[in-house]
Amino acid sequence: MIRSAATTNTKTLVLTTLIGGCGAFMAAVLLVIAATRPSLNSDFMAFWSYPRFAATHPIREIYNGAQLQAFQQRLYPGFHSFYPYLYPPTLLLVTWWMRFCDFATAQLLWSLAGLVSFLAAGLAFFRNRLVLLALLVSPASLLSLVTGQNGYFTTALLLLGLTLLPRRPVLAGIAFGLLTLKPQLGVLLPFFLLARRDWAAMGTATVTALALIAVSCLAFPPSLWSLWLRALPAGQAAYFSSTGLNLNTIITPAANLVTLGLAPGIAEAVQTFCALIIAALVWFCARNAPYQHAVAVLLAGMFLAVPHAYAYDSIPLIAAMALCLTEATPLWQILLGALVYLAPLLLLTPAHRWFLYAIPEALLFAVTIALAMAGPRGAMSGHEPNPVSLRS
Repeated sequence: MIRSAATTNTKTLVLTTLIGGCGAFMAAVLLVIAATRPSLNSDFMAFWSYPRFAATHPIREIYNGAQLQAFQQRLYPGFHSFYPYLYPPTLLLVTWWMRFCDFATAQLLWSLAGLVSFLAAGLAFFRNRLVLLALLVSPASLLSLVTGQNGYFTTALLLLGLTLLPRRPVLAGIAFGLLTLKPQLGVLLPFFLLARRDWAAMGTATVTALALIAVSCLAFPPSLWSLWLRALPAGQAAYFSSTGLNLNTIITPAANLVTLGLAPGIAEAVQTFCALIIAALVWFCARNAPYQHAVAVLLAGMFLAVPHAYAYDSIPLIAAMALCLTEATPLWQILLGALVYLAPLLLLTPAHRWFLYAIPEALLFAVTIALAMAGPRGAMSGHEPNPVSLRS
């Protein structure tokens, strides 16, 4: 009993220190930014530039890297980098309003909308404010907020869809359909839905995605879609083969392998093999495991299955960990979770030279698989994800 109590106290201390320390760090970073207003190389500059370019140039040229780069460097004096447009044409539909706002106003509205969406979806998913606090103060969350990225929106759509799926599959399908604005983050969802035979959600997701495509074809030339399909693999190949681009914030197996010196073709072949294995395991768990554990497997596997995802996208990994956390969770799993939780910060330090994100990510995926298989079989259950407590 004494040993058990000591272990419990250690786990509680680890979790309390982790969340409290990250919360304090996040507050300090935001205060420094508010006080000093540093000139950040913010990813939001990309989102703000896209509709402006599309409104003042032949829109098909948005997939022309040289022209877009020249425009961005004129738009932002002193900016010598480049944000390519590798998104589907539908993203322009939801960012078009930015061309009517100055940069600061657009960034404020974007950040507030993302934060509110994320908090609302997170609270619906967990119904536990401690878990939501852990997600909010995570390094991945901080990166998404500071850079002005879309991690809050994509996480909100994913968590909202998974919350609604058991009882409101049509609404869940709408959320999944909207996730096609950043399609790689939903690559495992069809396997999950097929295994569960969630036909209503699949149908609604398909209709929602097709409606977005139809609206984009009315607003912009339909030929944009063929340009995007050509630009996407070309952009990925150029990114992995370029020595001038930093791969340290990409968290996928392919990026890690390229960092180690493997040829991009070999890295992408390994990535494809990983994707097939993970998709099969997600299908199996969705078919057999309790819903909560099947969702954890889905969320833990999503960044191992795609070649291109960043640290600021990784908030769903924290949700996967929270779904697996119970009183009986061993200390080593708590420590593994702490490593994954802190990993986005490690990628911004000299540690990125040796830290391979995909390794702890794969270990986390293995843990979720083991927990899913330990549960009752034949559990194509319709219950929602159980509320999770951070008490250990």
